[in-house]
Amino acid sequence: MSYLAIARKYRPATFEEIVGQEHVTRTLRNAIQSSRIHHAYLFTGARGVGKTTAARALAKALNCEQGPTATPCGTCTSCREVSSGASPDLIEIDGASNNSVDDIRDLRETVAYAPTAGRHKVYLIDEVHMLSKAAFNALLKTLEEPPPHVVFIFATTEPNRILDTILSRVQRFDFKRIAVPAIAARLSEIAQKEGVSLTEQALRQIARGGEGSMRDAQSLLDKVIAFAPDGTADEVQVADILGLIDRALLFRFLEGMVRGDPAVCLEVIAAVYDYGHELSQLTADLLELVRNATFLRLSEAARVHVDVSDDERERLAALVDGVPPEALTRTFNALLDVHDQVARAQRPRIVLEMAAARLATTRPVQPMAGLIARLEDLERRMRGSGSAVVAEGLRTTQSSPRRAVAPAPVAAKPAATKPVATKPVATKPVATKPVATKPEPAKPEPAKPEPSKPAAVKPAATKRTLTPEAPRSAAPHAGSGLAQRWERFAAALTALGPPATQLAQGTPRVQDGVLWVSVRAGRPLAEARRAKGHPEVGGLFVDHFPKLKALETEPLAGTGTPDEHRKALYREVLEDADCKRIIDALGAQIDAVTSLRDT
Repeated sequence: MSYLAIARKYRPATFEEIVGQEHVTRTLRNAIQSSRIHHAYLFTGARGVGKTTAARALAKALNCEQGPTATPCGTCTSCREVSSGASPDLIEIDGASNNSVDDIRDLRETVAYAPTAGRHKVYLIDEVHMLSKAAFNALLKTLEEPPPHVVFIFATTEPNRILDTILSRVQRFDFKRIAVPAIAARLSEIAQKEGVSLTEQALRQIARGGEGSMRDAQSLLDKVIAFAPDGTADEVQVADILGLIDRALLFRFLEGMVRGDPAVCLEVIAAVYDYGHELSQLTADLLELVRNATFLRLSEAARVHVDVSDDERERLAALVDGVPPEALTRTFNALLDVHDQVARAQRPRIVLEMAAARLATTRPVQPMAGLIARLEDLERRMRGSGSAVVAEGLRTTQSSPRRAVAPAPVAAKPAATKPVATKPVATKPVATKPVATKPEPAKPEPAKPEPSKPAAVKPAATKRTLTPEAPRSAAPHAGSGLAQRWERFAAALTALGPPATQLAQGTPRVQDGVLWVSVRAGRPLAEARRAKGHPEVGGLFVDHFPKLKALETEPLAGTGTPDEHRKALYREVLEDADCKRIIDALGAQIDAVTSLRDT
């Protein structure tokens, strides 16, 4: 007698034996018990998930001598004929090779004949999506009003290719991909019956290789049994047989990334490459491993979605113990990009090696909130001990003396276009050195000329005394009334959409009853000026600034000369809330400001 493949030998014969499709089998059993049998069914789903098996079980349940029953006996003539594929009342048709109008015409002629022995004549059309449009149309009338003894069962992997007129005449059941634990449990039963001893890890590797298909997993088990004539096989042997990557190598790669040891990652890449595996398969398996590790670190509720064995779960949890979940998510995103690059690269090994070196040596990111909290804690300890610390300066970015802006106090008002000394100067020069080690922030002053101002300031008070070349003392400070009104005004502008958003992103100042908004030169400034003339913008301006005369726009300082750009950056740093907190915590002052534009 010829050998019978495991997938055929252990094909389920009843609804109870079908694994992973309880939502379908339960509905069909209840329909039979309540005599609510539909005349046409559509079974959809991926390959090897039980569509044809469920159709044969339904035919057996309908024509069993003790039925119709949800639990056919399996011993009567009708049940045995269905199991052997020789039942005259179960007509199985291949839709791929019988897809013409003539084939459907022949089917319509045979539908009128009564069943040979059973109660129902069941027509099972596999891969029904292969029928032509004309064949579907020829089947419509028969499908809508078949004889009472006929039941149609359609099976397909591509339901989107079936006409809507057909879908409206059938009961549709969607078969899901089978979970790895369910496949592994079924494979364990088959292995015991076949006299083969496989470890839990080996069974799970076979189940994962099936990718949700029970038939594919059983075919892989058949291959493993043929490789192990002594009846035993472990996960390493299974990986070699099926061409899978050893799980131990995946764990070593992840360990190298977590511990910051690129040499370990490079060793794993070399081993996988020497085995002849595709490196894209390595990155795909690593993505799944990092995903499981992230869920283990998130919460107890997330751990439910980690489908691995208990041993692998404990090993993975110990490996990423203490690693923050956000670090694992960043690693996953980086690996996702690497996976796409490796799949397209002509030399994938070099790409993966350099990516592994980068991932293993990247320093962890420190959030701004954590840094500010550490500074505030330092300030509290300094105040508690009564010690005074004077910081020489705080540099926001690396700068050279050639590009440095002259030092200035945190909130001091510049006296002229030329930057003043680093220490604030009192109105009455009674002392030549600062009174305290920490400069006291100056309060905002009204925009009017002071009598004690030197005569060097040429512009009169009635004209624009501030130009893009000089720091603007009228810029709103955090917490001032202008700043609060501007935030509400900018939010209303943003809600209008482009081009009002360009105006909302500008920097405001008030001078001589006019609200000046500085916008980056070029297209943003052009759009802001166009938005300024819009009636809705004018109405919003009157609502938010009733005491001001007009709304005007001007080029943002810094979009012109480099000197203007640095001065504008200096003002932005002084007005930044986080920078103010850091400066206050350290008692420091800005030494110099540079940007990528200066480098």
